[in-house]
Amino acid sequence: MNSNPKGKKRNFKVSVIIPTHRQTPIGLAGFRAQDCDVEVLVLANGPAAKNTLIEGDQVHPVTWKGHGTTRQAGVALATGDYILFSVDDAMPQGESCVRNLVDALEAGGFDAVTGRQLPWPHSDRLTKDRLTQWTPAGTEVVAWHQVDHVFALYKRQTLLEHPLPDVPIAEDLHWSKGKHIGYVPTAQVIHAHPRTPRSLFRRTRALHVEHCRMGEAPRVPDFKTFVQALPGALAKGARHGPNEVLNQCAELLGQWRGAQEAQRLNT
Repeated sequence: MNSNPKGKKRNFKVSVIIPTHRQTPIGLAGFRAQDCDVEVLVLANGPAAKNTLIEGDQVHPVTWKGHGTTRQAGVALATGDYILFSVDDAMPQGESCVRNLVDALEAGGFDAVTGRQLPWPHSDRLTKDRLTQWTPAGTEVVAWHQVDHVFALYKRQTLLEHPLPDVPIAEDLHWSKGKHIGYVPTAQVIHAHPRTPRSLFRRTRALHVEHCRMGEAPRVPDFKTFVQALPGALAKGARHGPNEVLNQCAELLGQWRGAQEAQRLNT
C-alpha cells in the first residue's frame, strides 16, 4: 500500500484502480503526490501481470473479463472510502486534483464525478479539438452526461450497491444512465490516445456496439449510409493531412461494423 508523507490531510482515503495489460501506469508518481490519503491498485493482466513492477503500490494479477467486471473486481480489493478509476496512460495534474473530485462529489450530492482530460503537447490538432469538446475548460462544477473512467470518482459504497455492468467496454457509459453525474474541470489529467487506423477501427466498432445496445440509433446503420458518408470523411481527413484520411475512414468503418454487430446481438 502506498503511504503519503506526513503532514498531509488524512480525513478520507481514495483507492485508485488502474487496469493495464501493457505497461507500468505512467501516473503513479502523480497519485502518490496527492494531498490526501491514496492507495493505488494496479490490475495487471496479460504481459503486464509479469512485467509490472511498482514500488510501494499494489499489483494484483487478474484475468481480463472486460472493462466492467474487471474494474468491479478492483472495488472488492480496495480499502478506501472512495474509488477513483483511471487508466495506465493518464497523468494527474496538481497535487489536489483527487481532492477536488472528492469535494465536488460531496458538495453536489453526485453519484459520481469525472474530471477534465488534457491532450499531450505533441497531440495532433484533431485530438486537441475533440478533447476540448469532450471535457471543456471551466472553473465551476456542472451536471454532466456521463462519467469517463479515464478519471472518475465514486463513493465505494455506491459501487457496492450499484456495481459496474458486465460489458466488454463502455461500462462507464452504461453505468451513467439515470445517474446524477458531475463534471469537475479543475480536476485534470493529461490523456490522449495516439490516432492509428487499426486502433481507431477496433475501439470505434466496440464502442458503437454498446451505444446501439443501449438503444441509441446507429450513426452508420447500413452500407448505403457508409458510402454516402465516405466523401465527407475523406474531405475531413484531407484537411488534417494524409494520415488522418485513413483514420477518418477507420472510424467510419468502425461505426458501420459496430451497428452490424449490435444488430446480430439483438436478433
